[in-house]
Amino acid sequence: MSGARALCAAVLLAALPALAEERRFALVVGDAQGGVGTRPLHYAERDARRMHAILTRLGGVRPEDARLLTGASADEVRRALADLAARADQAKARGEETVLVVYYSGHAKEGELRLGDTRMPLVELREALRSAPADVRIGLLDSCQSGAITRPKGVRTAPAFDVQQAQAASTRPRGLVLIASSSADEESQESDEIGASFFTHYLASGLLGDADASGDGKVTLAEAYAYAYARTVGETAETRAGAQHPVYLYDLGGAGDVVLTELAPARGAMVFPAAAEGVYVVLDGSRRAVAEVAKARGDQRRLALAPGDYVVKKREGDSLLVGSFNLSDGPVEIADARLSRRPLSEDPQKGASGPRWSLLGTGGGQFFFDSAARNGLFPPAALVGAELGVRDDLGHDLAWALDLSVGGGAATLRLPGVTPIPERFFETTGGASLWRDFAVGESWTVSVGVRVAFLYLSRTFQNHSELPDQSFFTVTPGLTTALSWRFASRWSAVARGRVNYLFYNVDKALNLGYAELALGMDYALGF
Repeated sequence: MSGARALCAAVLLAALPALAEERRFALVVGDAQGGVGTRPLHYAERDARRMHAILTRLGGVRPEDARLLTGASADEVRRALADLAARADQAKARGEETVLVVYYSGHAKEGELRLGDTRMPLVELREALRSAPADVRIGLLDSCQSGAITRPKGVRTAPAFDVQQAQAASTRPRGLVLIASSSADEESQESDEIGASFFTHYLASGLLGDADASGDGKVTLAEAYAYAYARTVGETAETRAGAQHPVYLYDLGGAGDVVLTELAPARGAMVFPAAAEGVYVVLDGSRRAVAEVAKARGDQRRLALAPGDYVVKKREGDSLLVGSFNLSDGPVEIADARLSRRPLSEDPQKGASGPRWSLLGTGGGQFFFDSAARNGLFPPAALVGAELGVRDDLGHDLAWALDLSVGGGAATLRLPGVTPIPERFFETTGGASLWRDFAVGESWTVSVGVRVAFLYLSRTFQNHSELPDQSFFTVTPGLTTALSWRFASRWSAVARGRVNYLFYNVDKALNLGYAELALGMDYALGF
C-alpha cells in the first residue's frame, strides 16, 4: 500500500505544471531629493540600499535581476522597470514562475513620485505594475501620501490581509499587491534614533526574520505586512506627526501566500532564545541600525544577517545592555547574559545618515560700523568667496563650514591737514562657522550660528612712493545668520549676514565692529 501511495505521489508531482524554477526581479529606488517644495530626506537612499541587499541575499533575486537606482530621474526608473518587465516576459516564455518587486523610498506629493526635479505619477506606476507580465507583482512604497496609489479599489488600512491557504501546489498566487507606508493624507516619517524611515526599518527587520511568526524559516508577504504595520503604527503613535498607518491593495488570485525571504540559507544568523524578552536593536560595523527584534518570552527568533561584526543593544530602564558579536561561522545565540551593562550616555548607535556636503559661492561687501574707521583704516570692500559646508555631521540640523573670501577696492585716505591720498587695498578673510538650521515651511531655512575668522588687509598708496605699503592681520570672533530658499533639488539661493568684533591695537587701542553681507548660490554635493 505504501508503495502504491508513493507511486501516486510521484505521478501527481510529475503532472504538476512546472513547479518549475521561480525567477524573481527587483527594482529598488531611493531618492533623497524631491525638488521644489520638499526637504531632502536623510535616509531614503540608505533604506533603498538596505532593501536591495535583503532582496538579493534572502529574497531569491539574482544580482543580475536586480536594479538599484539612487538619485535617478523618472525616465531612468521607467527604463529600468521596462527592462525588468521584458526579462520577466522572457522567463515566463521559458516556463518559469515570475515575481516582480518594486520598492521606492523618497518623496511623493500630489499623486506623484518626486524623483529630484522629475515626476512619475502614482497611477502610471500602478498601471505599469498591473500590466507587467510577471505572475506576481508587488509594489512597496515608502513615501508621504503614498497610499494614493491604492485608491481605485480594494484599498484597506488594516493590520493584516487575508490569504487563502494553498490547497494544491498548482494554484499559485497570481496578481498584484501594493503596500504603501502611509495613507493618502498622511506623512511618512523618518527617525534619527533608528537612522531610517519607520516603515522600511520595520519592514526590513521583519524580512530578516522577526516577522516569521510561524517559525518555518520563511517570511511571507502577509507576515511582513502585519509586522511592519503593527510596529510602524505603534512606534509613530507618540510622534509629533501622529500615528502612521500603512495601507494595501491586495488583488491576488490563486491560493497561498508569497514568500518574500527565506532565512535558512543565511550563513550568518543571530538566534534570540525563548528566554529572551524585550526590544533588541542590531547595529552593523558602522554602528547603524540594521534590524530590530521585538521579543516576547517563550518563542525563538532568528535574524538572517550577512557575515560580519555586529553590536546588539537592549534598553533596560536608565541603562543599556550591549554586546559585540561576529557572524561568520554559523548561528550566534544572543542572551542577556552575554551583554554588558552600560549607561545611556555610552549608546553605540549612530542615528544620522552621515554628513551632507555643500558648496556655496557668494558675492557681497564688508563695512565697518565706525565712520572714522570706515573713512580711514578700513574702507568698505567688495568680496567674493566660497564656503564648503557639512550638515548633519555633528547632529541633526547642525552644520559647520570653512570659508574663504578675497576682495578689495579703491579709496581715498583723508587725514587732517593732509591732501587726500588715493589708495588701493586688498583683503583676504577666511573662517570656520558652526550653526543650526531651522526649517520654515518646505523650502525655506533660517540659520543662526557663530564664526571665528582671520582677516588680512594690505594697502598701497598711489602717487606717494614715500609712503610704505601697509598690512594688518588679526583674528575676529562673530555671529552669522542666513536665509536659504531651495528652488531645485540641489540648488538654493542664500542671503547671508555676519557681524564680527575686531580689536585694533597698532597705533591706539580700538574696539571695532564690522558686517559682511552677501548673496550666493548653494549646491548640495553628491557625497
